[in-house]
Amino acid sequence: MTGARRTANARTAEDIRDRLLARLDARKKEIERLEEYYNGDHPLSFASPQFAQTFGKLFETFADNWCEIVVSAAAERLAVTGFRFKSTTAGDSQQADDAAWEIWQRNNLDAESSLAMTDAIKLGTSYAFVGEEDGKAVINIDHPADAITESQPMNPRKVTAGLRRWIDSDGTTFVVLALPDATYTWKRGTNINGGTWSLAQAVRNSLGVVPMVPLRNNPRTHRNKTGWRERIGVSDIAQIMGLQDAIDKTVVDMLVASEFAGFRQRWVTGIDIPKDPVTGESLAAAWTAGASRLWTAESDKTKFGEFDVTQLNNYVDAASMLLQHLSAQTRTPPHYLIGQIVNASGDALKAAETGLVAKVRSKQLVFGDDWEDIMRLAFRVEGDQERAADTSAETIWRDPETRSQAEVTDSVIKLKTIGVPLEILLEEYGYTPQQIQRVKEVITSDNLRALIDNLGTTNDQGDPTLPAVA
Repeated sequence: MTGARRTANARTAEDIRDRLLARLDARKKEIERLEEYYNGDHPLSFASPQFAQTFGKLFETFADNWCEIVVSAAAERLAVTGFRFKSTTAGDSQQADDAAWEIWQRNNLDAESSLAMTDAIKLGTSYAFVGEEDGKAVINIDHPADAITESQPMNPRKVTAGLRRWIDSDGTTFVVLALPDATYTWKRGTNINGGTWSLAQAVRNSLGVVPMVPLRNNPRTHRNKTGWRERIGVSDIAQIMGLQDAIDKTVVDMLVASEFAGFRQRWVTGIDIPKDPVTGESLAAAWTAGASRLWTAESDKTKFGEFDVTQLNNYVDAASMLLQHLSAQTRTPPHYLIGQIVNASGDALKAAETGLVAKVRSKQLVFGDDWEDIMRLAFRVEGDQERAADTSAETIWRDPETRSQAEVTDSVIKLKTIGVPLEILLEEYGYTPQQIQRVKEVITSDNLRALIDNLGTTNDQGDPTLPAVA
């Protein structure tokens, strides 16, 4: 089933294509709005007509942007360090899977996975498409403005169709629709909003499943206007757009007040404004206040004065209150937003980050399932049916909690006393699966035994230590 030849399912495929394209276009405006808020491109929502008339475009592009910080605070703590496939570890359930990590590294997913999860946190959803090239799995990350999936209503993890859209360098628009039994490719000319689609290719999908996985942030069950029940992802910044607008407005009000308060407004009474003896025009410009101007008068009836300084503390307090609300609603540590840390103890900082750590661990559970689905698809593409069917696969994450080295070492030593295996001890200490493997390769059996027996040793300063790994 190749070339432009239509198949018995082509008509049905076109219907699915048009439905998914309509859904993709329908959410375009919301995605663009979330992108703008993340990038700090959000105009003043509360600026009155009088404000616009007075200040023109002075503050048109102003933004005291906090949306990017809210997203980054969680995204920067999400890092995949490996996978476990129990069916292939010869009974060692703690050993990371080398084949999975080879696929991961080959597809540059150290960086691409961070991009995918950041987009999901920012926009609600991102996508991974698993293709094939020379018998190897190729994993591509798609932006939610360019891709969409459809799932079974009563089984939202069962993807029934996936669509990708892009524009080539010559302006041609391509659409790829992946179904469990076939993959269709259409194209049309440079007029994106017009013209007709022509079927460029239709090939059989030997995988039997849709090779596309949505990565949903804060997934929720949603029923759309047509009654279709679906699983959607929700952006972390969707709930704080109003607060962001309020912060922008408050800070702009403060800037406007500071503009007028930067030089005290002066007043003068008891003078006659002179006129030009030739033209008769008023010479009031001579009495224009300015930092470099000095007013003088000969009459003893003339009085001078100035208005009180405008206090800006009220604006600062209001902005701080709004930031506290933003911190509470997004579980972003206050010191990430306020930037004021004075003699804070380690326990206090740890307590302040408890909400963020819990939030990240929740995301690890959701994204972990998605990455496991992606890796199983990759193994299916490469013909490894054992790993492709291994539902016990586990994603290994870097610890999202910030802990001092002394705290971690003390924890490891206590775990060692109750007989916890070396692999788990080193993982608890922060070693990646690759570092753990190097440790096991360079240590002889005698040295390994000595390492386990001497985990309680200390350095010259009396602090407990573990060996470093290059």
